[in-house]
Amino acid sequence: MISFEGVQLSFGSHQVLRDVSFSVTSGQMTAVLGPSGSGKSTILRLIMGLIRPQQGRVIVDGEDVTKMSERRLQRSRRKMGMVFQHNALFDGLNVAENVGFYPTYVEKRPWKQVLPEVEELLEDLGLADSAQKLPGELSGGMRRRVALARSLIYRPKILLYDEPTTGLDPYMTEVVAELIAEMNEKYAVTGVMVSHDLPTVYDIADHVVLIAEGQATVVGHPSELLRSEKPEVIGFASSWRRHIIEYSGEMSKEE
Repeated sequence: MISFEGVQLSFGSHQVLRDVSFSVTSGQMTAVLGPSGSGKSTILRLIMGLIRPQQGRVIVDGEDVTKMSERRLQRSRRKMGMVFQHNALFDGLNVAENVGFYPTYVEKRPWKQVLPEVEELLEDLGLADSAQKLPGELSGGMRRRVALARSLIYRPKILLYDEPTTGLDPYMTEVVAELIAEMNEKYAVTGVMVSHDLPTVYDIADHVVLIAEGQATVVGHPSELLRSEKPEVIGFASSWRRHIIEYSGEMSKEE
């Protein structure tokens, strides 16, 4: 579905990505991990064709987005939904209007035709009772759900998530992670999630790629975050591994 082939990208004298290659399998959730400033969010911008690498190719659904004209890129982006870290909702529109924004204002479809689709998504995401509320009246977790519903309204083939659980409390983090997994399965989308939240990645990702010092390491299944012997994986996940081991030891003592 998506593949990076020898991608190199620099901003001025700063090299962000160096010969990055990895693939995203259709119908699966791939998590892109990395330290702050490693270039992992740049991966999403490359997939959408918002920036172009100096070398290499980014293949999305069989097409090289690095060579596309802006018109072709617009068509390619219609296959994608984006859930932003800060939600990017319209403050002056209520929940239902935010979710129905794309089909109503971009596709120019009548509201009475869009409304049943909006109501279905709101029901799926536990937002039915909040349809008339403004974003400012919602909790952070609820706003994140609205952002997910707004991305699903036009049935994208690909969903991109930029730190989808950042800023949420542990309970809402778990709720949003479960919703992401459920919606990906129900709507049969291919997911790419940029995150630093290792427990969420472990729970919902099928495949993990680590970006560190501009290079990509294919970790594989999330369980490899705990048992991989690759130095870069050990270095990135060491504190999490230690916490898991200590927690498991404490649970064994209690038993």
